[in-house]
Amino acid sequence: MSGPPPMSGPPFGAAPGRPKPARVTVILAVVAGLFFLAGGVMTGLFLTTTGDLNRAEERISEQDATIAATASELEKVKIDLQRSQETLARTQQDLTGTQNDRDEQARQKTVIASCLDQLSTALAAAALGDEQAFEAANEGLEEVCEEADDYL
Repeated sequence: MSGPPPMSGPPFGAAPGRPKPARVTVILAVVAGLFFLAGGVMTGLFLTTTGDLNRAEERISEQDATIAATASELEKVKIDLQRSQETLARTQQDLTGTQNDRDEQARQKTVIASCLDQLSTALAAAALGDEQAFEAANEGLEEVCEEADDYL
């Protein structure tokens, strides 16, 4: 027989070509487990963030509705205020006109009273036959009574 003896395994001192299949499976299982845990954490974070976002959007929507309602109410109040100011201005104008009318009527009443007083004095002087008193009372009587006649 010539030649080397038959071998059933790798020669002594030779490095194995591949790691054992059990070792590869363990490493892959650990890596897959880590990815699974990371995926679970990320999913939890995503769900939490999405819930927070939805709640924030609801609050913002409610606030927008409140702001819109407040703005609408403010516009109504502004319109009511403008109407009230216009009504107040008309009322003040009417009051001023009424006061002016009252003042004019008081002046007219004074003119008529003056005319009647002078006329009464002139008639009394004429009835007594006092010509000097009659002339004094008759002085300016025509002008005052013409103005009073305009008011009657």
